[in-house]
Amino acid sequence: MPKLNDRAPWLIRTYAGFGDATQSNARFRENLARGQQGLSVAFDLPTQCGYDSDDPLAAGEVGGTGVAIDHIGDMEALFDQLDLSQINTSMTINATAPWLFALYVALADKQGVPRDALRGTTQNDLLKEFVGRGTHIFAPEPSLKLCTDLIVFSSREVPGWNPTNACGYHYMESGAGPAQEIGFAIGNALMMLDAIRPQLDEKAFASVVKRISFFINSGIELVPEIAKMRAYTQLWTEVCESEYGVQGVKFRAGCQVRSLTLTEQQPEVNIVRIAYESLPVILSANARVRALQLPGFREAIGLPDQAEQTLSLRTQQVLMYETGVADYEDIFEGSHVIERETSKTKAEALRIATEIRSIGFGPAIQHIAERLTAGLVEQSAALETGDVVRVGVNAFLDEVGITPKADFSEDVAAKAAAAEGQVERLRQWRAQRDADAVERARQGLLKAARDGENIVPSSIEFAKAGGTTGEWTKTLEEAFGGRYQAPLGLDVAVSRSVRVPKVDFPCRILLAKGGLDGHVNAVKLLAFACRQAGMEVVYSGLQQTPTAIAAAAVQEDVDIVGVSSLAGAHVHIAESVLASLKERGADDIPFVIGGIVPEEDHQSLFDLGVSAVFTPKDGDVFKVVESLIELARAKA
Repeated sequence: MPKLNDRAPWLIRTYAGFGDATQSNARFRENLARGQQGLSVAFDLPTQCGYDSDDPLAAGEVGGTGVAIDHIGDMEALFDQLDLSQINTSMTINATAPWLFALYVALADKQGVPRDALRGTTQNDLLKEFVGRGTHIFAPEPSLKLCTDLIVFSSREVPGWNPTNACGYHYMESGAGPAQEIGFAIGNALMMLDAIRPQLDEKAFASVVKRISFFINSGIELVPEIAKMRAYTQLWTEVCESEYGVQGVKFRAGCQVRSLTLTEQQPEVNIVRIAYESLPVILSANARVRALQLPGFREAIGLPDQAEQTLSLRTQQVLMYETGVADYEDIFEGSHVIERETSKTKAEALRIATEIRSIGFGPAIQHIAERLTAGLVEQSAALETGDVVRVGVNAFLDEVGITPKADFSEDVAAKAAAAEGQVERLRQWRAQRDADAVERARQGLLKAARDGENIVPSSIEFAKAGGTTGEWTKTLEEAFGGRYQAPLGLDVAVSRSVRVPKVDFPCRILLAKGGLDGHVNAVKLLAFACRQAGMEVVYSGLQQTPTAIAAAAVQEDVDIVGVSSLAGAHVHIAESVLASLKERGADDIPFVIGGIVPEEDHQSLFDLGVSAVFTPKDGDVFKVVESLIELARAKA
């Protein structure tokens, strides 16, 4: 078994970042002191979606799901007392990845750290944002251009950086099976490589191929997941040689285990699920991830606190130092079952990857979205019928109560004060910087974008001049033509559908994503189910302000409004939407909210006038639709 000073068989990460940069920096240093071996930075939704902290759309979201980064001063505070040449930094960032990368490089330049000494990863995968996470900003074509700009720049200037994670994780979270996860991820990686190939000489391109990394999922079904990991490893090596002539490419991946299996009911059981889900990606010596991060066991209820992050860290440390899993050669070599399942998965994944590549980046968005919708519906139906058993959800329902109930109540005043502090510091930053230098750098960025140049060098100059996240985004919107709404993918046939009641009167429902949270699984499943029930569904899209939601409800003359929020802004969204409905004389329209809503907040929402609250434990689609129909009937 490894000793503490031995080279670790994989890198242990926790996903951290909250509030402002100073708070997050303290959390980073605590985690490193506890034995964490790399930093995985979570950014708040305004940063991910390209808004400054004082933008109206950022209200209620600043510092919520991660750290707020408005400018290079925030980046400097985030990495205070941390040597950028000695740490490996993974940034979960996509649409604004070139900007956050530019801030990081600009900070390294300021500190005198050579660019070739930087080590880390930017996720920088836009395809899955269009179909899974929803933090995309620009249309498909400019999105792919920005993604590949970062890859090309890093290959020339920051060769130790992993410029993209081709993500399979989010596809599995959104309804994909094992072969689909691999096929969508590898198909996307091939499209990115096809786009950059003309820009690099043969040697540089081969180097980029070897640096492409992946971010994958690991689920609870051990044999299919072990086969999936082995199929990933084998297929990537094979396609890099067959498609590009680059030999000896190793599959390089980080992993987070599956969050969609984590339940609000009996959350302690999730501790066991998380440990089991870790096994498929570490057991095979020839098919092992390079980095692993585990969620908090109460993720279905709220964001993890320090104690939950420590438990996730200890889970990995037990696996690494006590179980002996890294002591042996590959224990699955020669297994007929594993080899058979690996071959089947690999063949289907190659078919899917080839199909995605042939379709092309933009058209692939609709194609993948529809297949993920079908997967979600079919998985929900399997739970409903009992074909799939989930402990605490459709079997073994008695609550055990092993640990004390978690307190997810927030100090609302403290959260508001922290956000106000971030906004005030941003205003001071703008007041103290050289406005002329900022504008000159902004014009350079705008010209680069319009002329089709690589925008990373001009983004670094804009960062050094003191530009902000929102200003960077608006400059590129000026060049590329504004924000893009991706298709939801509802027009799809399914092999088995969820059971729903039938509505017996004309009924229109508005479904919306309030705030900046872009996860659409629940909205897609509910929209599909409501259509099956005979309701007319109006979907207003992502990043909707409360005013826009209320205006759409009145304009569309709907009978009920449903808003999804998974990022902690539910109270702010509900209060604002209800106030806006009242201003329009439409406060008789029932308003419901669903998502990650701690029980402690339910009464506050009801006091505001919310008609119903749905959380992950309300997984019976029939009952949810039935409740919506009855609320709409009462209005009618």
